[in-house]
Amino acid sequence: MASTSSSFEKDEEPSDPQLQKIAPADPAVGRGPAGNSAEPSTTEIKKKKKKVLIQVPDSDVKRVLSYREETSDLKVPGLFVRRDPKLAANWAIMLANLAMYDEQTKGRMLEEQRDFRQQLKTKGRVTYELEVDEDDDRFKDVESTSSGQRRYRPGVMKPKDGQTRKLN
Repeated sequence: MASTSSSFEKDEEPSDPQLQKIAPADPAVGRGPAGNSAEPSTTEIKKKKKKVLIQVPDSDVKRVLSYREETSDLKVPGLFVRRDPKLAANWAIMLANLAMYDEQTKGRMLEEQRDFRQQLKTKGRVTYELEVDEDDDRFKDVESTSSGQRRYRPGVMKPKDGQTRKLN
């Protein structure tokens, strides 16, 4: 390769401290025959992930457990066919799409029912795992910042031992 100065050959500091990029040792690595990059020449350092157990709300558990398979009528009424064949054709396409959706939903819902019943039998509740970053604020333990008396109440004093007593 000719000794040209390009942005791929320069080692620059990353502008974002969270996103650290590592330049490859050989600038020709990862390039196709036309000099285009087949794969990105930099890699990202991944953040640490942790798994969090989240309880499924009771309303969702009831909805899944109450699911019953329903059969649907896939026939287009003869009245539609006689009066408006174009409408009947669209109706048939819609019913075919509905049948395909019902088939996919049935398999997923029956699988979820088995899973929910098994979890209710063993644990008494339904949970699922969610993989989140360690620095996600939604799943950090928050400590209470207030200590002692929460609000001013005239005539009431709270000593260090935690008991309240009236002054008047």
